[in-house]
Amino acid sequence: MSDLFDVDGANLDGGFENLKSAELPIEQQLRAMLQEMWSRYEPYADSDFRHGFARDVDGRFWEMYLGCSLLEAGRTLLPVAERQRDGGQPDLCVLEDGRRIWIEAITPDEGAPGPDQIVRPVPINEGGGLVAAPIRQAQLRTSGAFWTKAQKIGRYIEQGVIAPEDPRIIAISASRFGVFVAEQPLPLVMTTLFPIGDAYVTINRMTGDVLEEGFHAAPFIQRERNPIPRTAFLDERFANISGVIWSRIGIGNLSRQVRPMTYVHNPLAQTPLPLNWGVWDREFVTTRRGDEWEANDILAQAVVAEPS
Repeated sequence: MSDLFDVDGANLDGGFENLKSAELPIEQQLRAMLQEMWSRYEPYADSDFRHGFARDVDGRFWEMYLGCSLLEAGRTLLPVAERQRDGGQPDLCVLEDGRRIWIEAITPDEGAPGPDQIVRPVPINEGGGLVAAPIRQAQLRTSGAFWTKAQKIGRYIEQGVIAPEDPRIIAISASRFGVFVAEQPLPLVMTTLFPIGDAYVTINRMTGDVLEEGFHAAPFIQRERNPIPRTAFLDERFANISGVIWSRIGIGNLSRQVRPMTYVHNPLAQTPLPLNWGVWDREFVTTRRGDEWEANDILAQAVVAEPS
């Protein structure tokens, strides 16, 4: 087994350099944990993984975390020795029942400077004040990540790397801005892939009874330029995507209770993943109910109605 941190050179990630030197006890613990994960994942990682990790800790950690989670769940990954060399392949491949399940991972950043960037708030003791959570900006970053990987998966299909019968999944990590994004009432990825707006509650002011609750319809995400649709999983153009894995998990917070792993099935998928595949903490299945779509977290039996 190689040493995950035995990498030198220019443009190293600051987080990598801190973990490599490991001067603090917490850094030593994290380094040991990451090295142990690497011992399990190395047989399935690309040859340039360590150098990629040294320059993009968050992105490569997400890939490795997914791989280790799948292995822990008893899944079989395609070893790097058997992977295609020319032209590339998606980041992860699960072998199951004679077919392959492909996973393409991405960890979007905060975005370019401007009104659509996710900006970290200034602490109150440093002159900051109350500001709105950057939900819209996080949705834009998530939508952009989905679009980028959907295009890449489309090319893999055209090249024959991904067979017509193979499920193909996009795995999006929100670790770089997860502290600003809540999990309830819905994970942000649901309000990015479906036209779900803000939650609302109607209350009888006389009795205090809840008369109605739900979500406003919101077919677009606003941005500095033209708004973009948030209807990817109601759009046949993305039927070649089986679903999306979503999580705020990161090196700094590995609690699956606080930051669960979510899988969102594409209701229009040409090659859907079986239900209850057994790796996630939340699993959303969306079905049509008359003029509306209904999303059901089948692992929690929590149902929410989506406006059409």
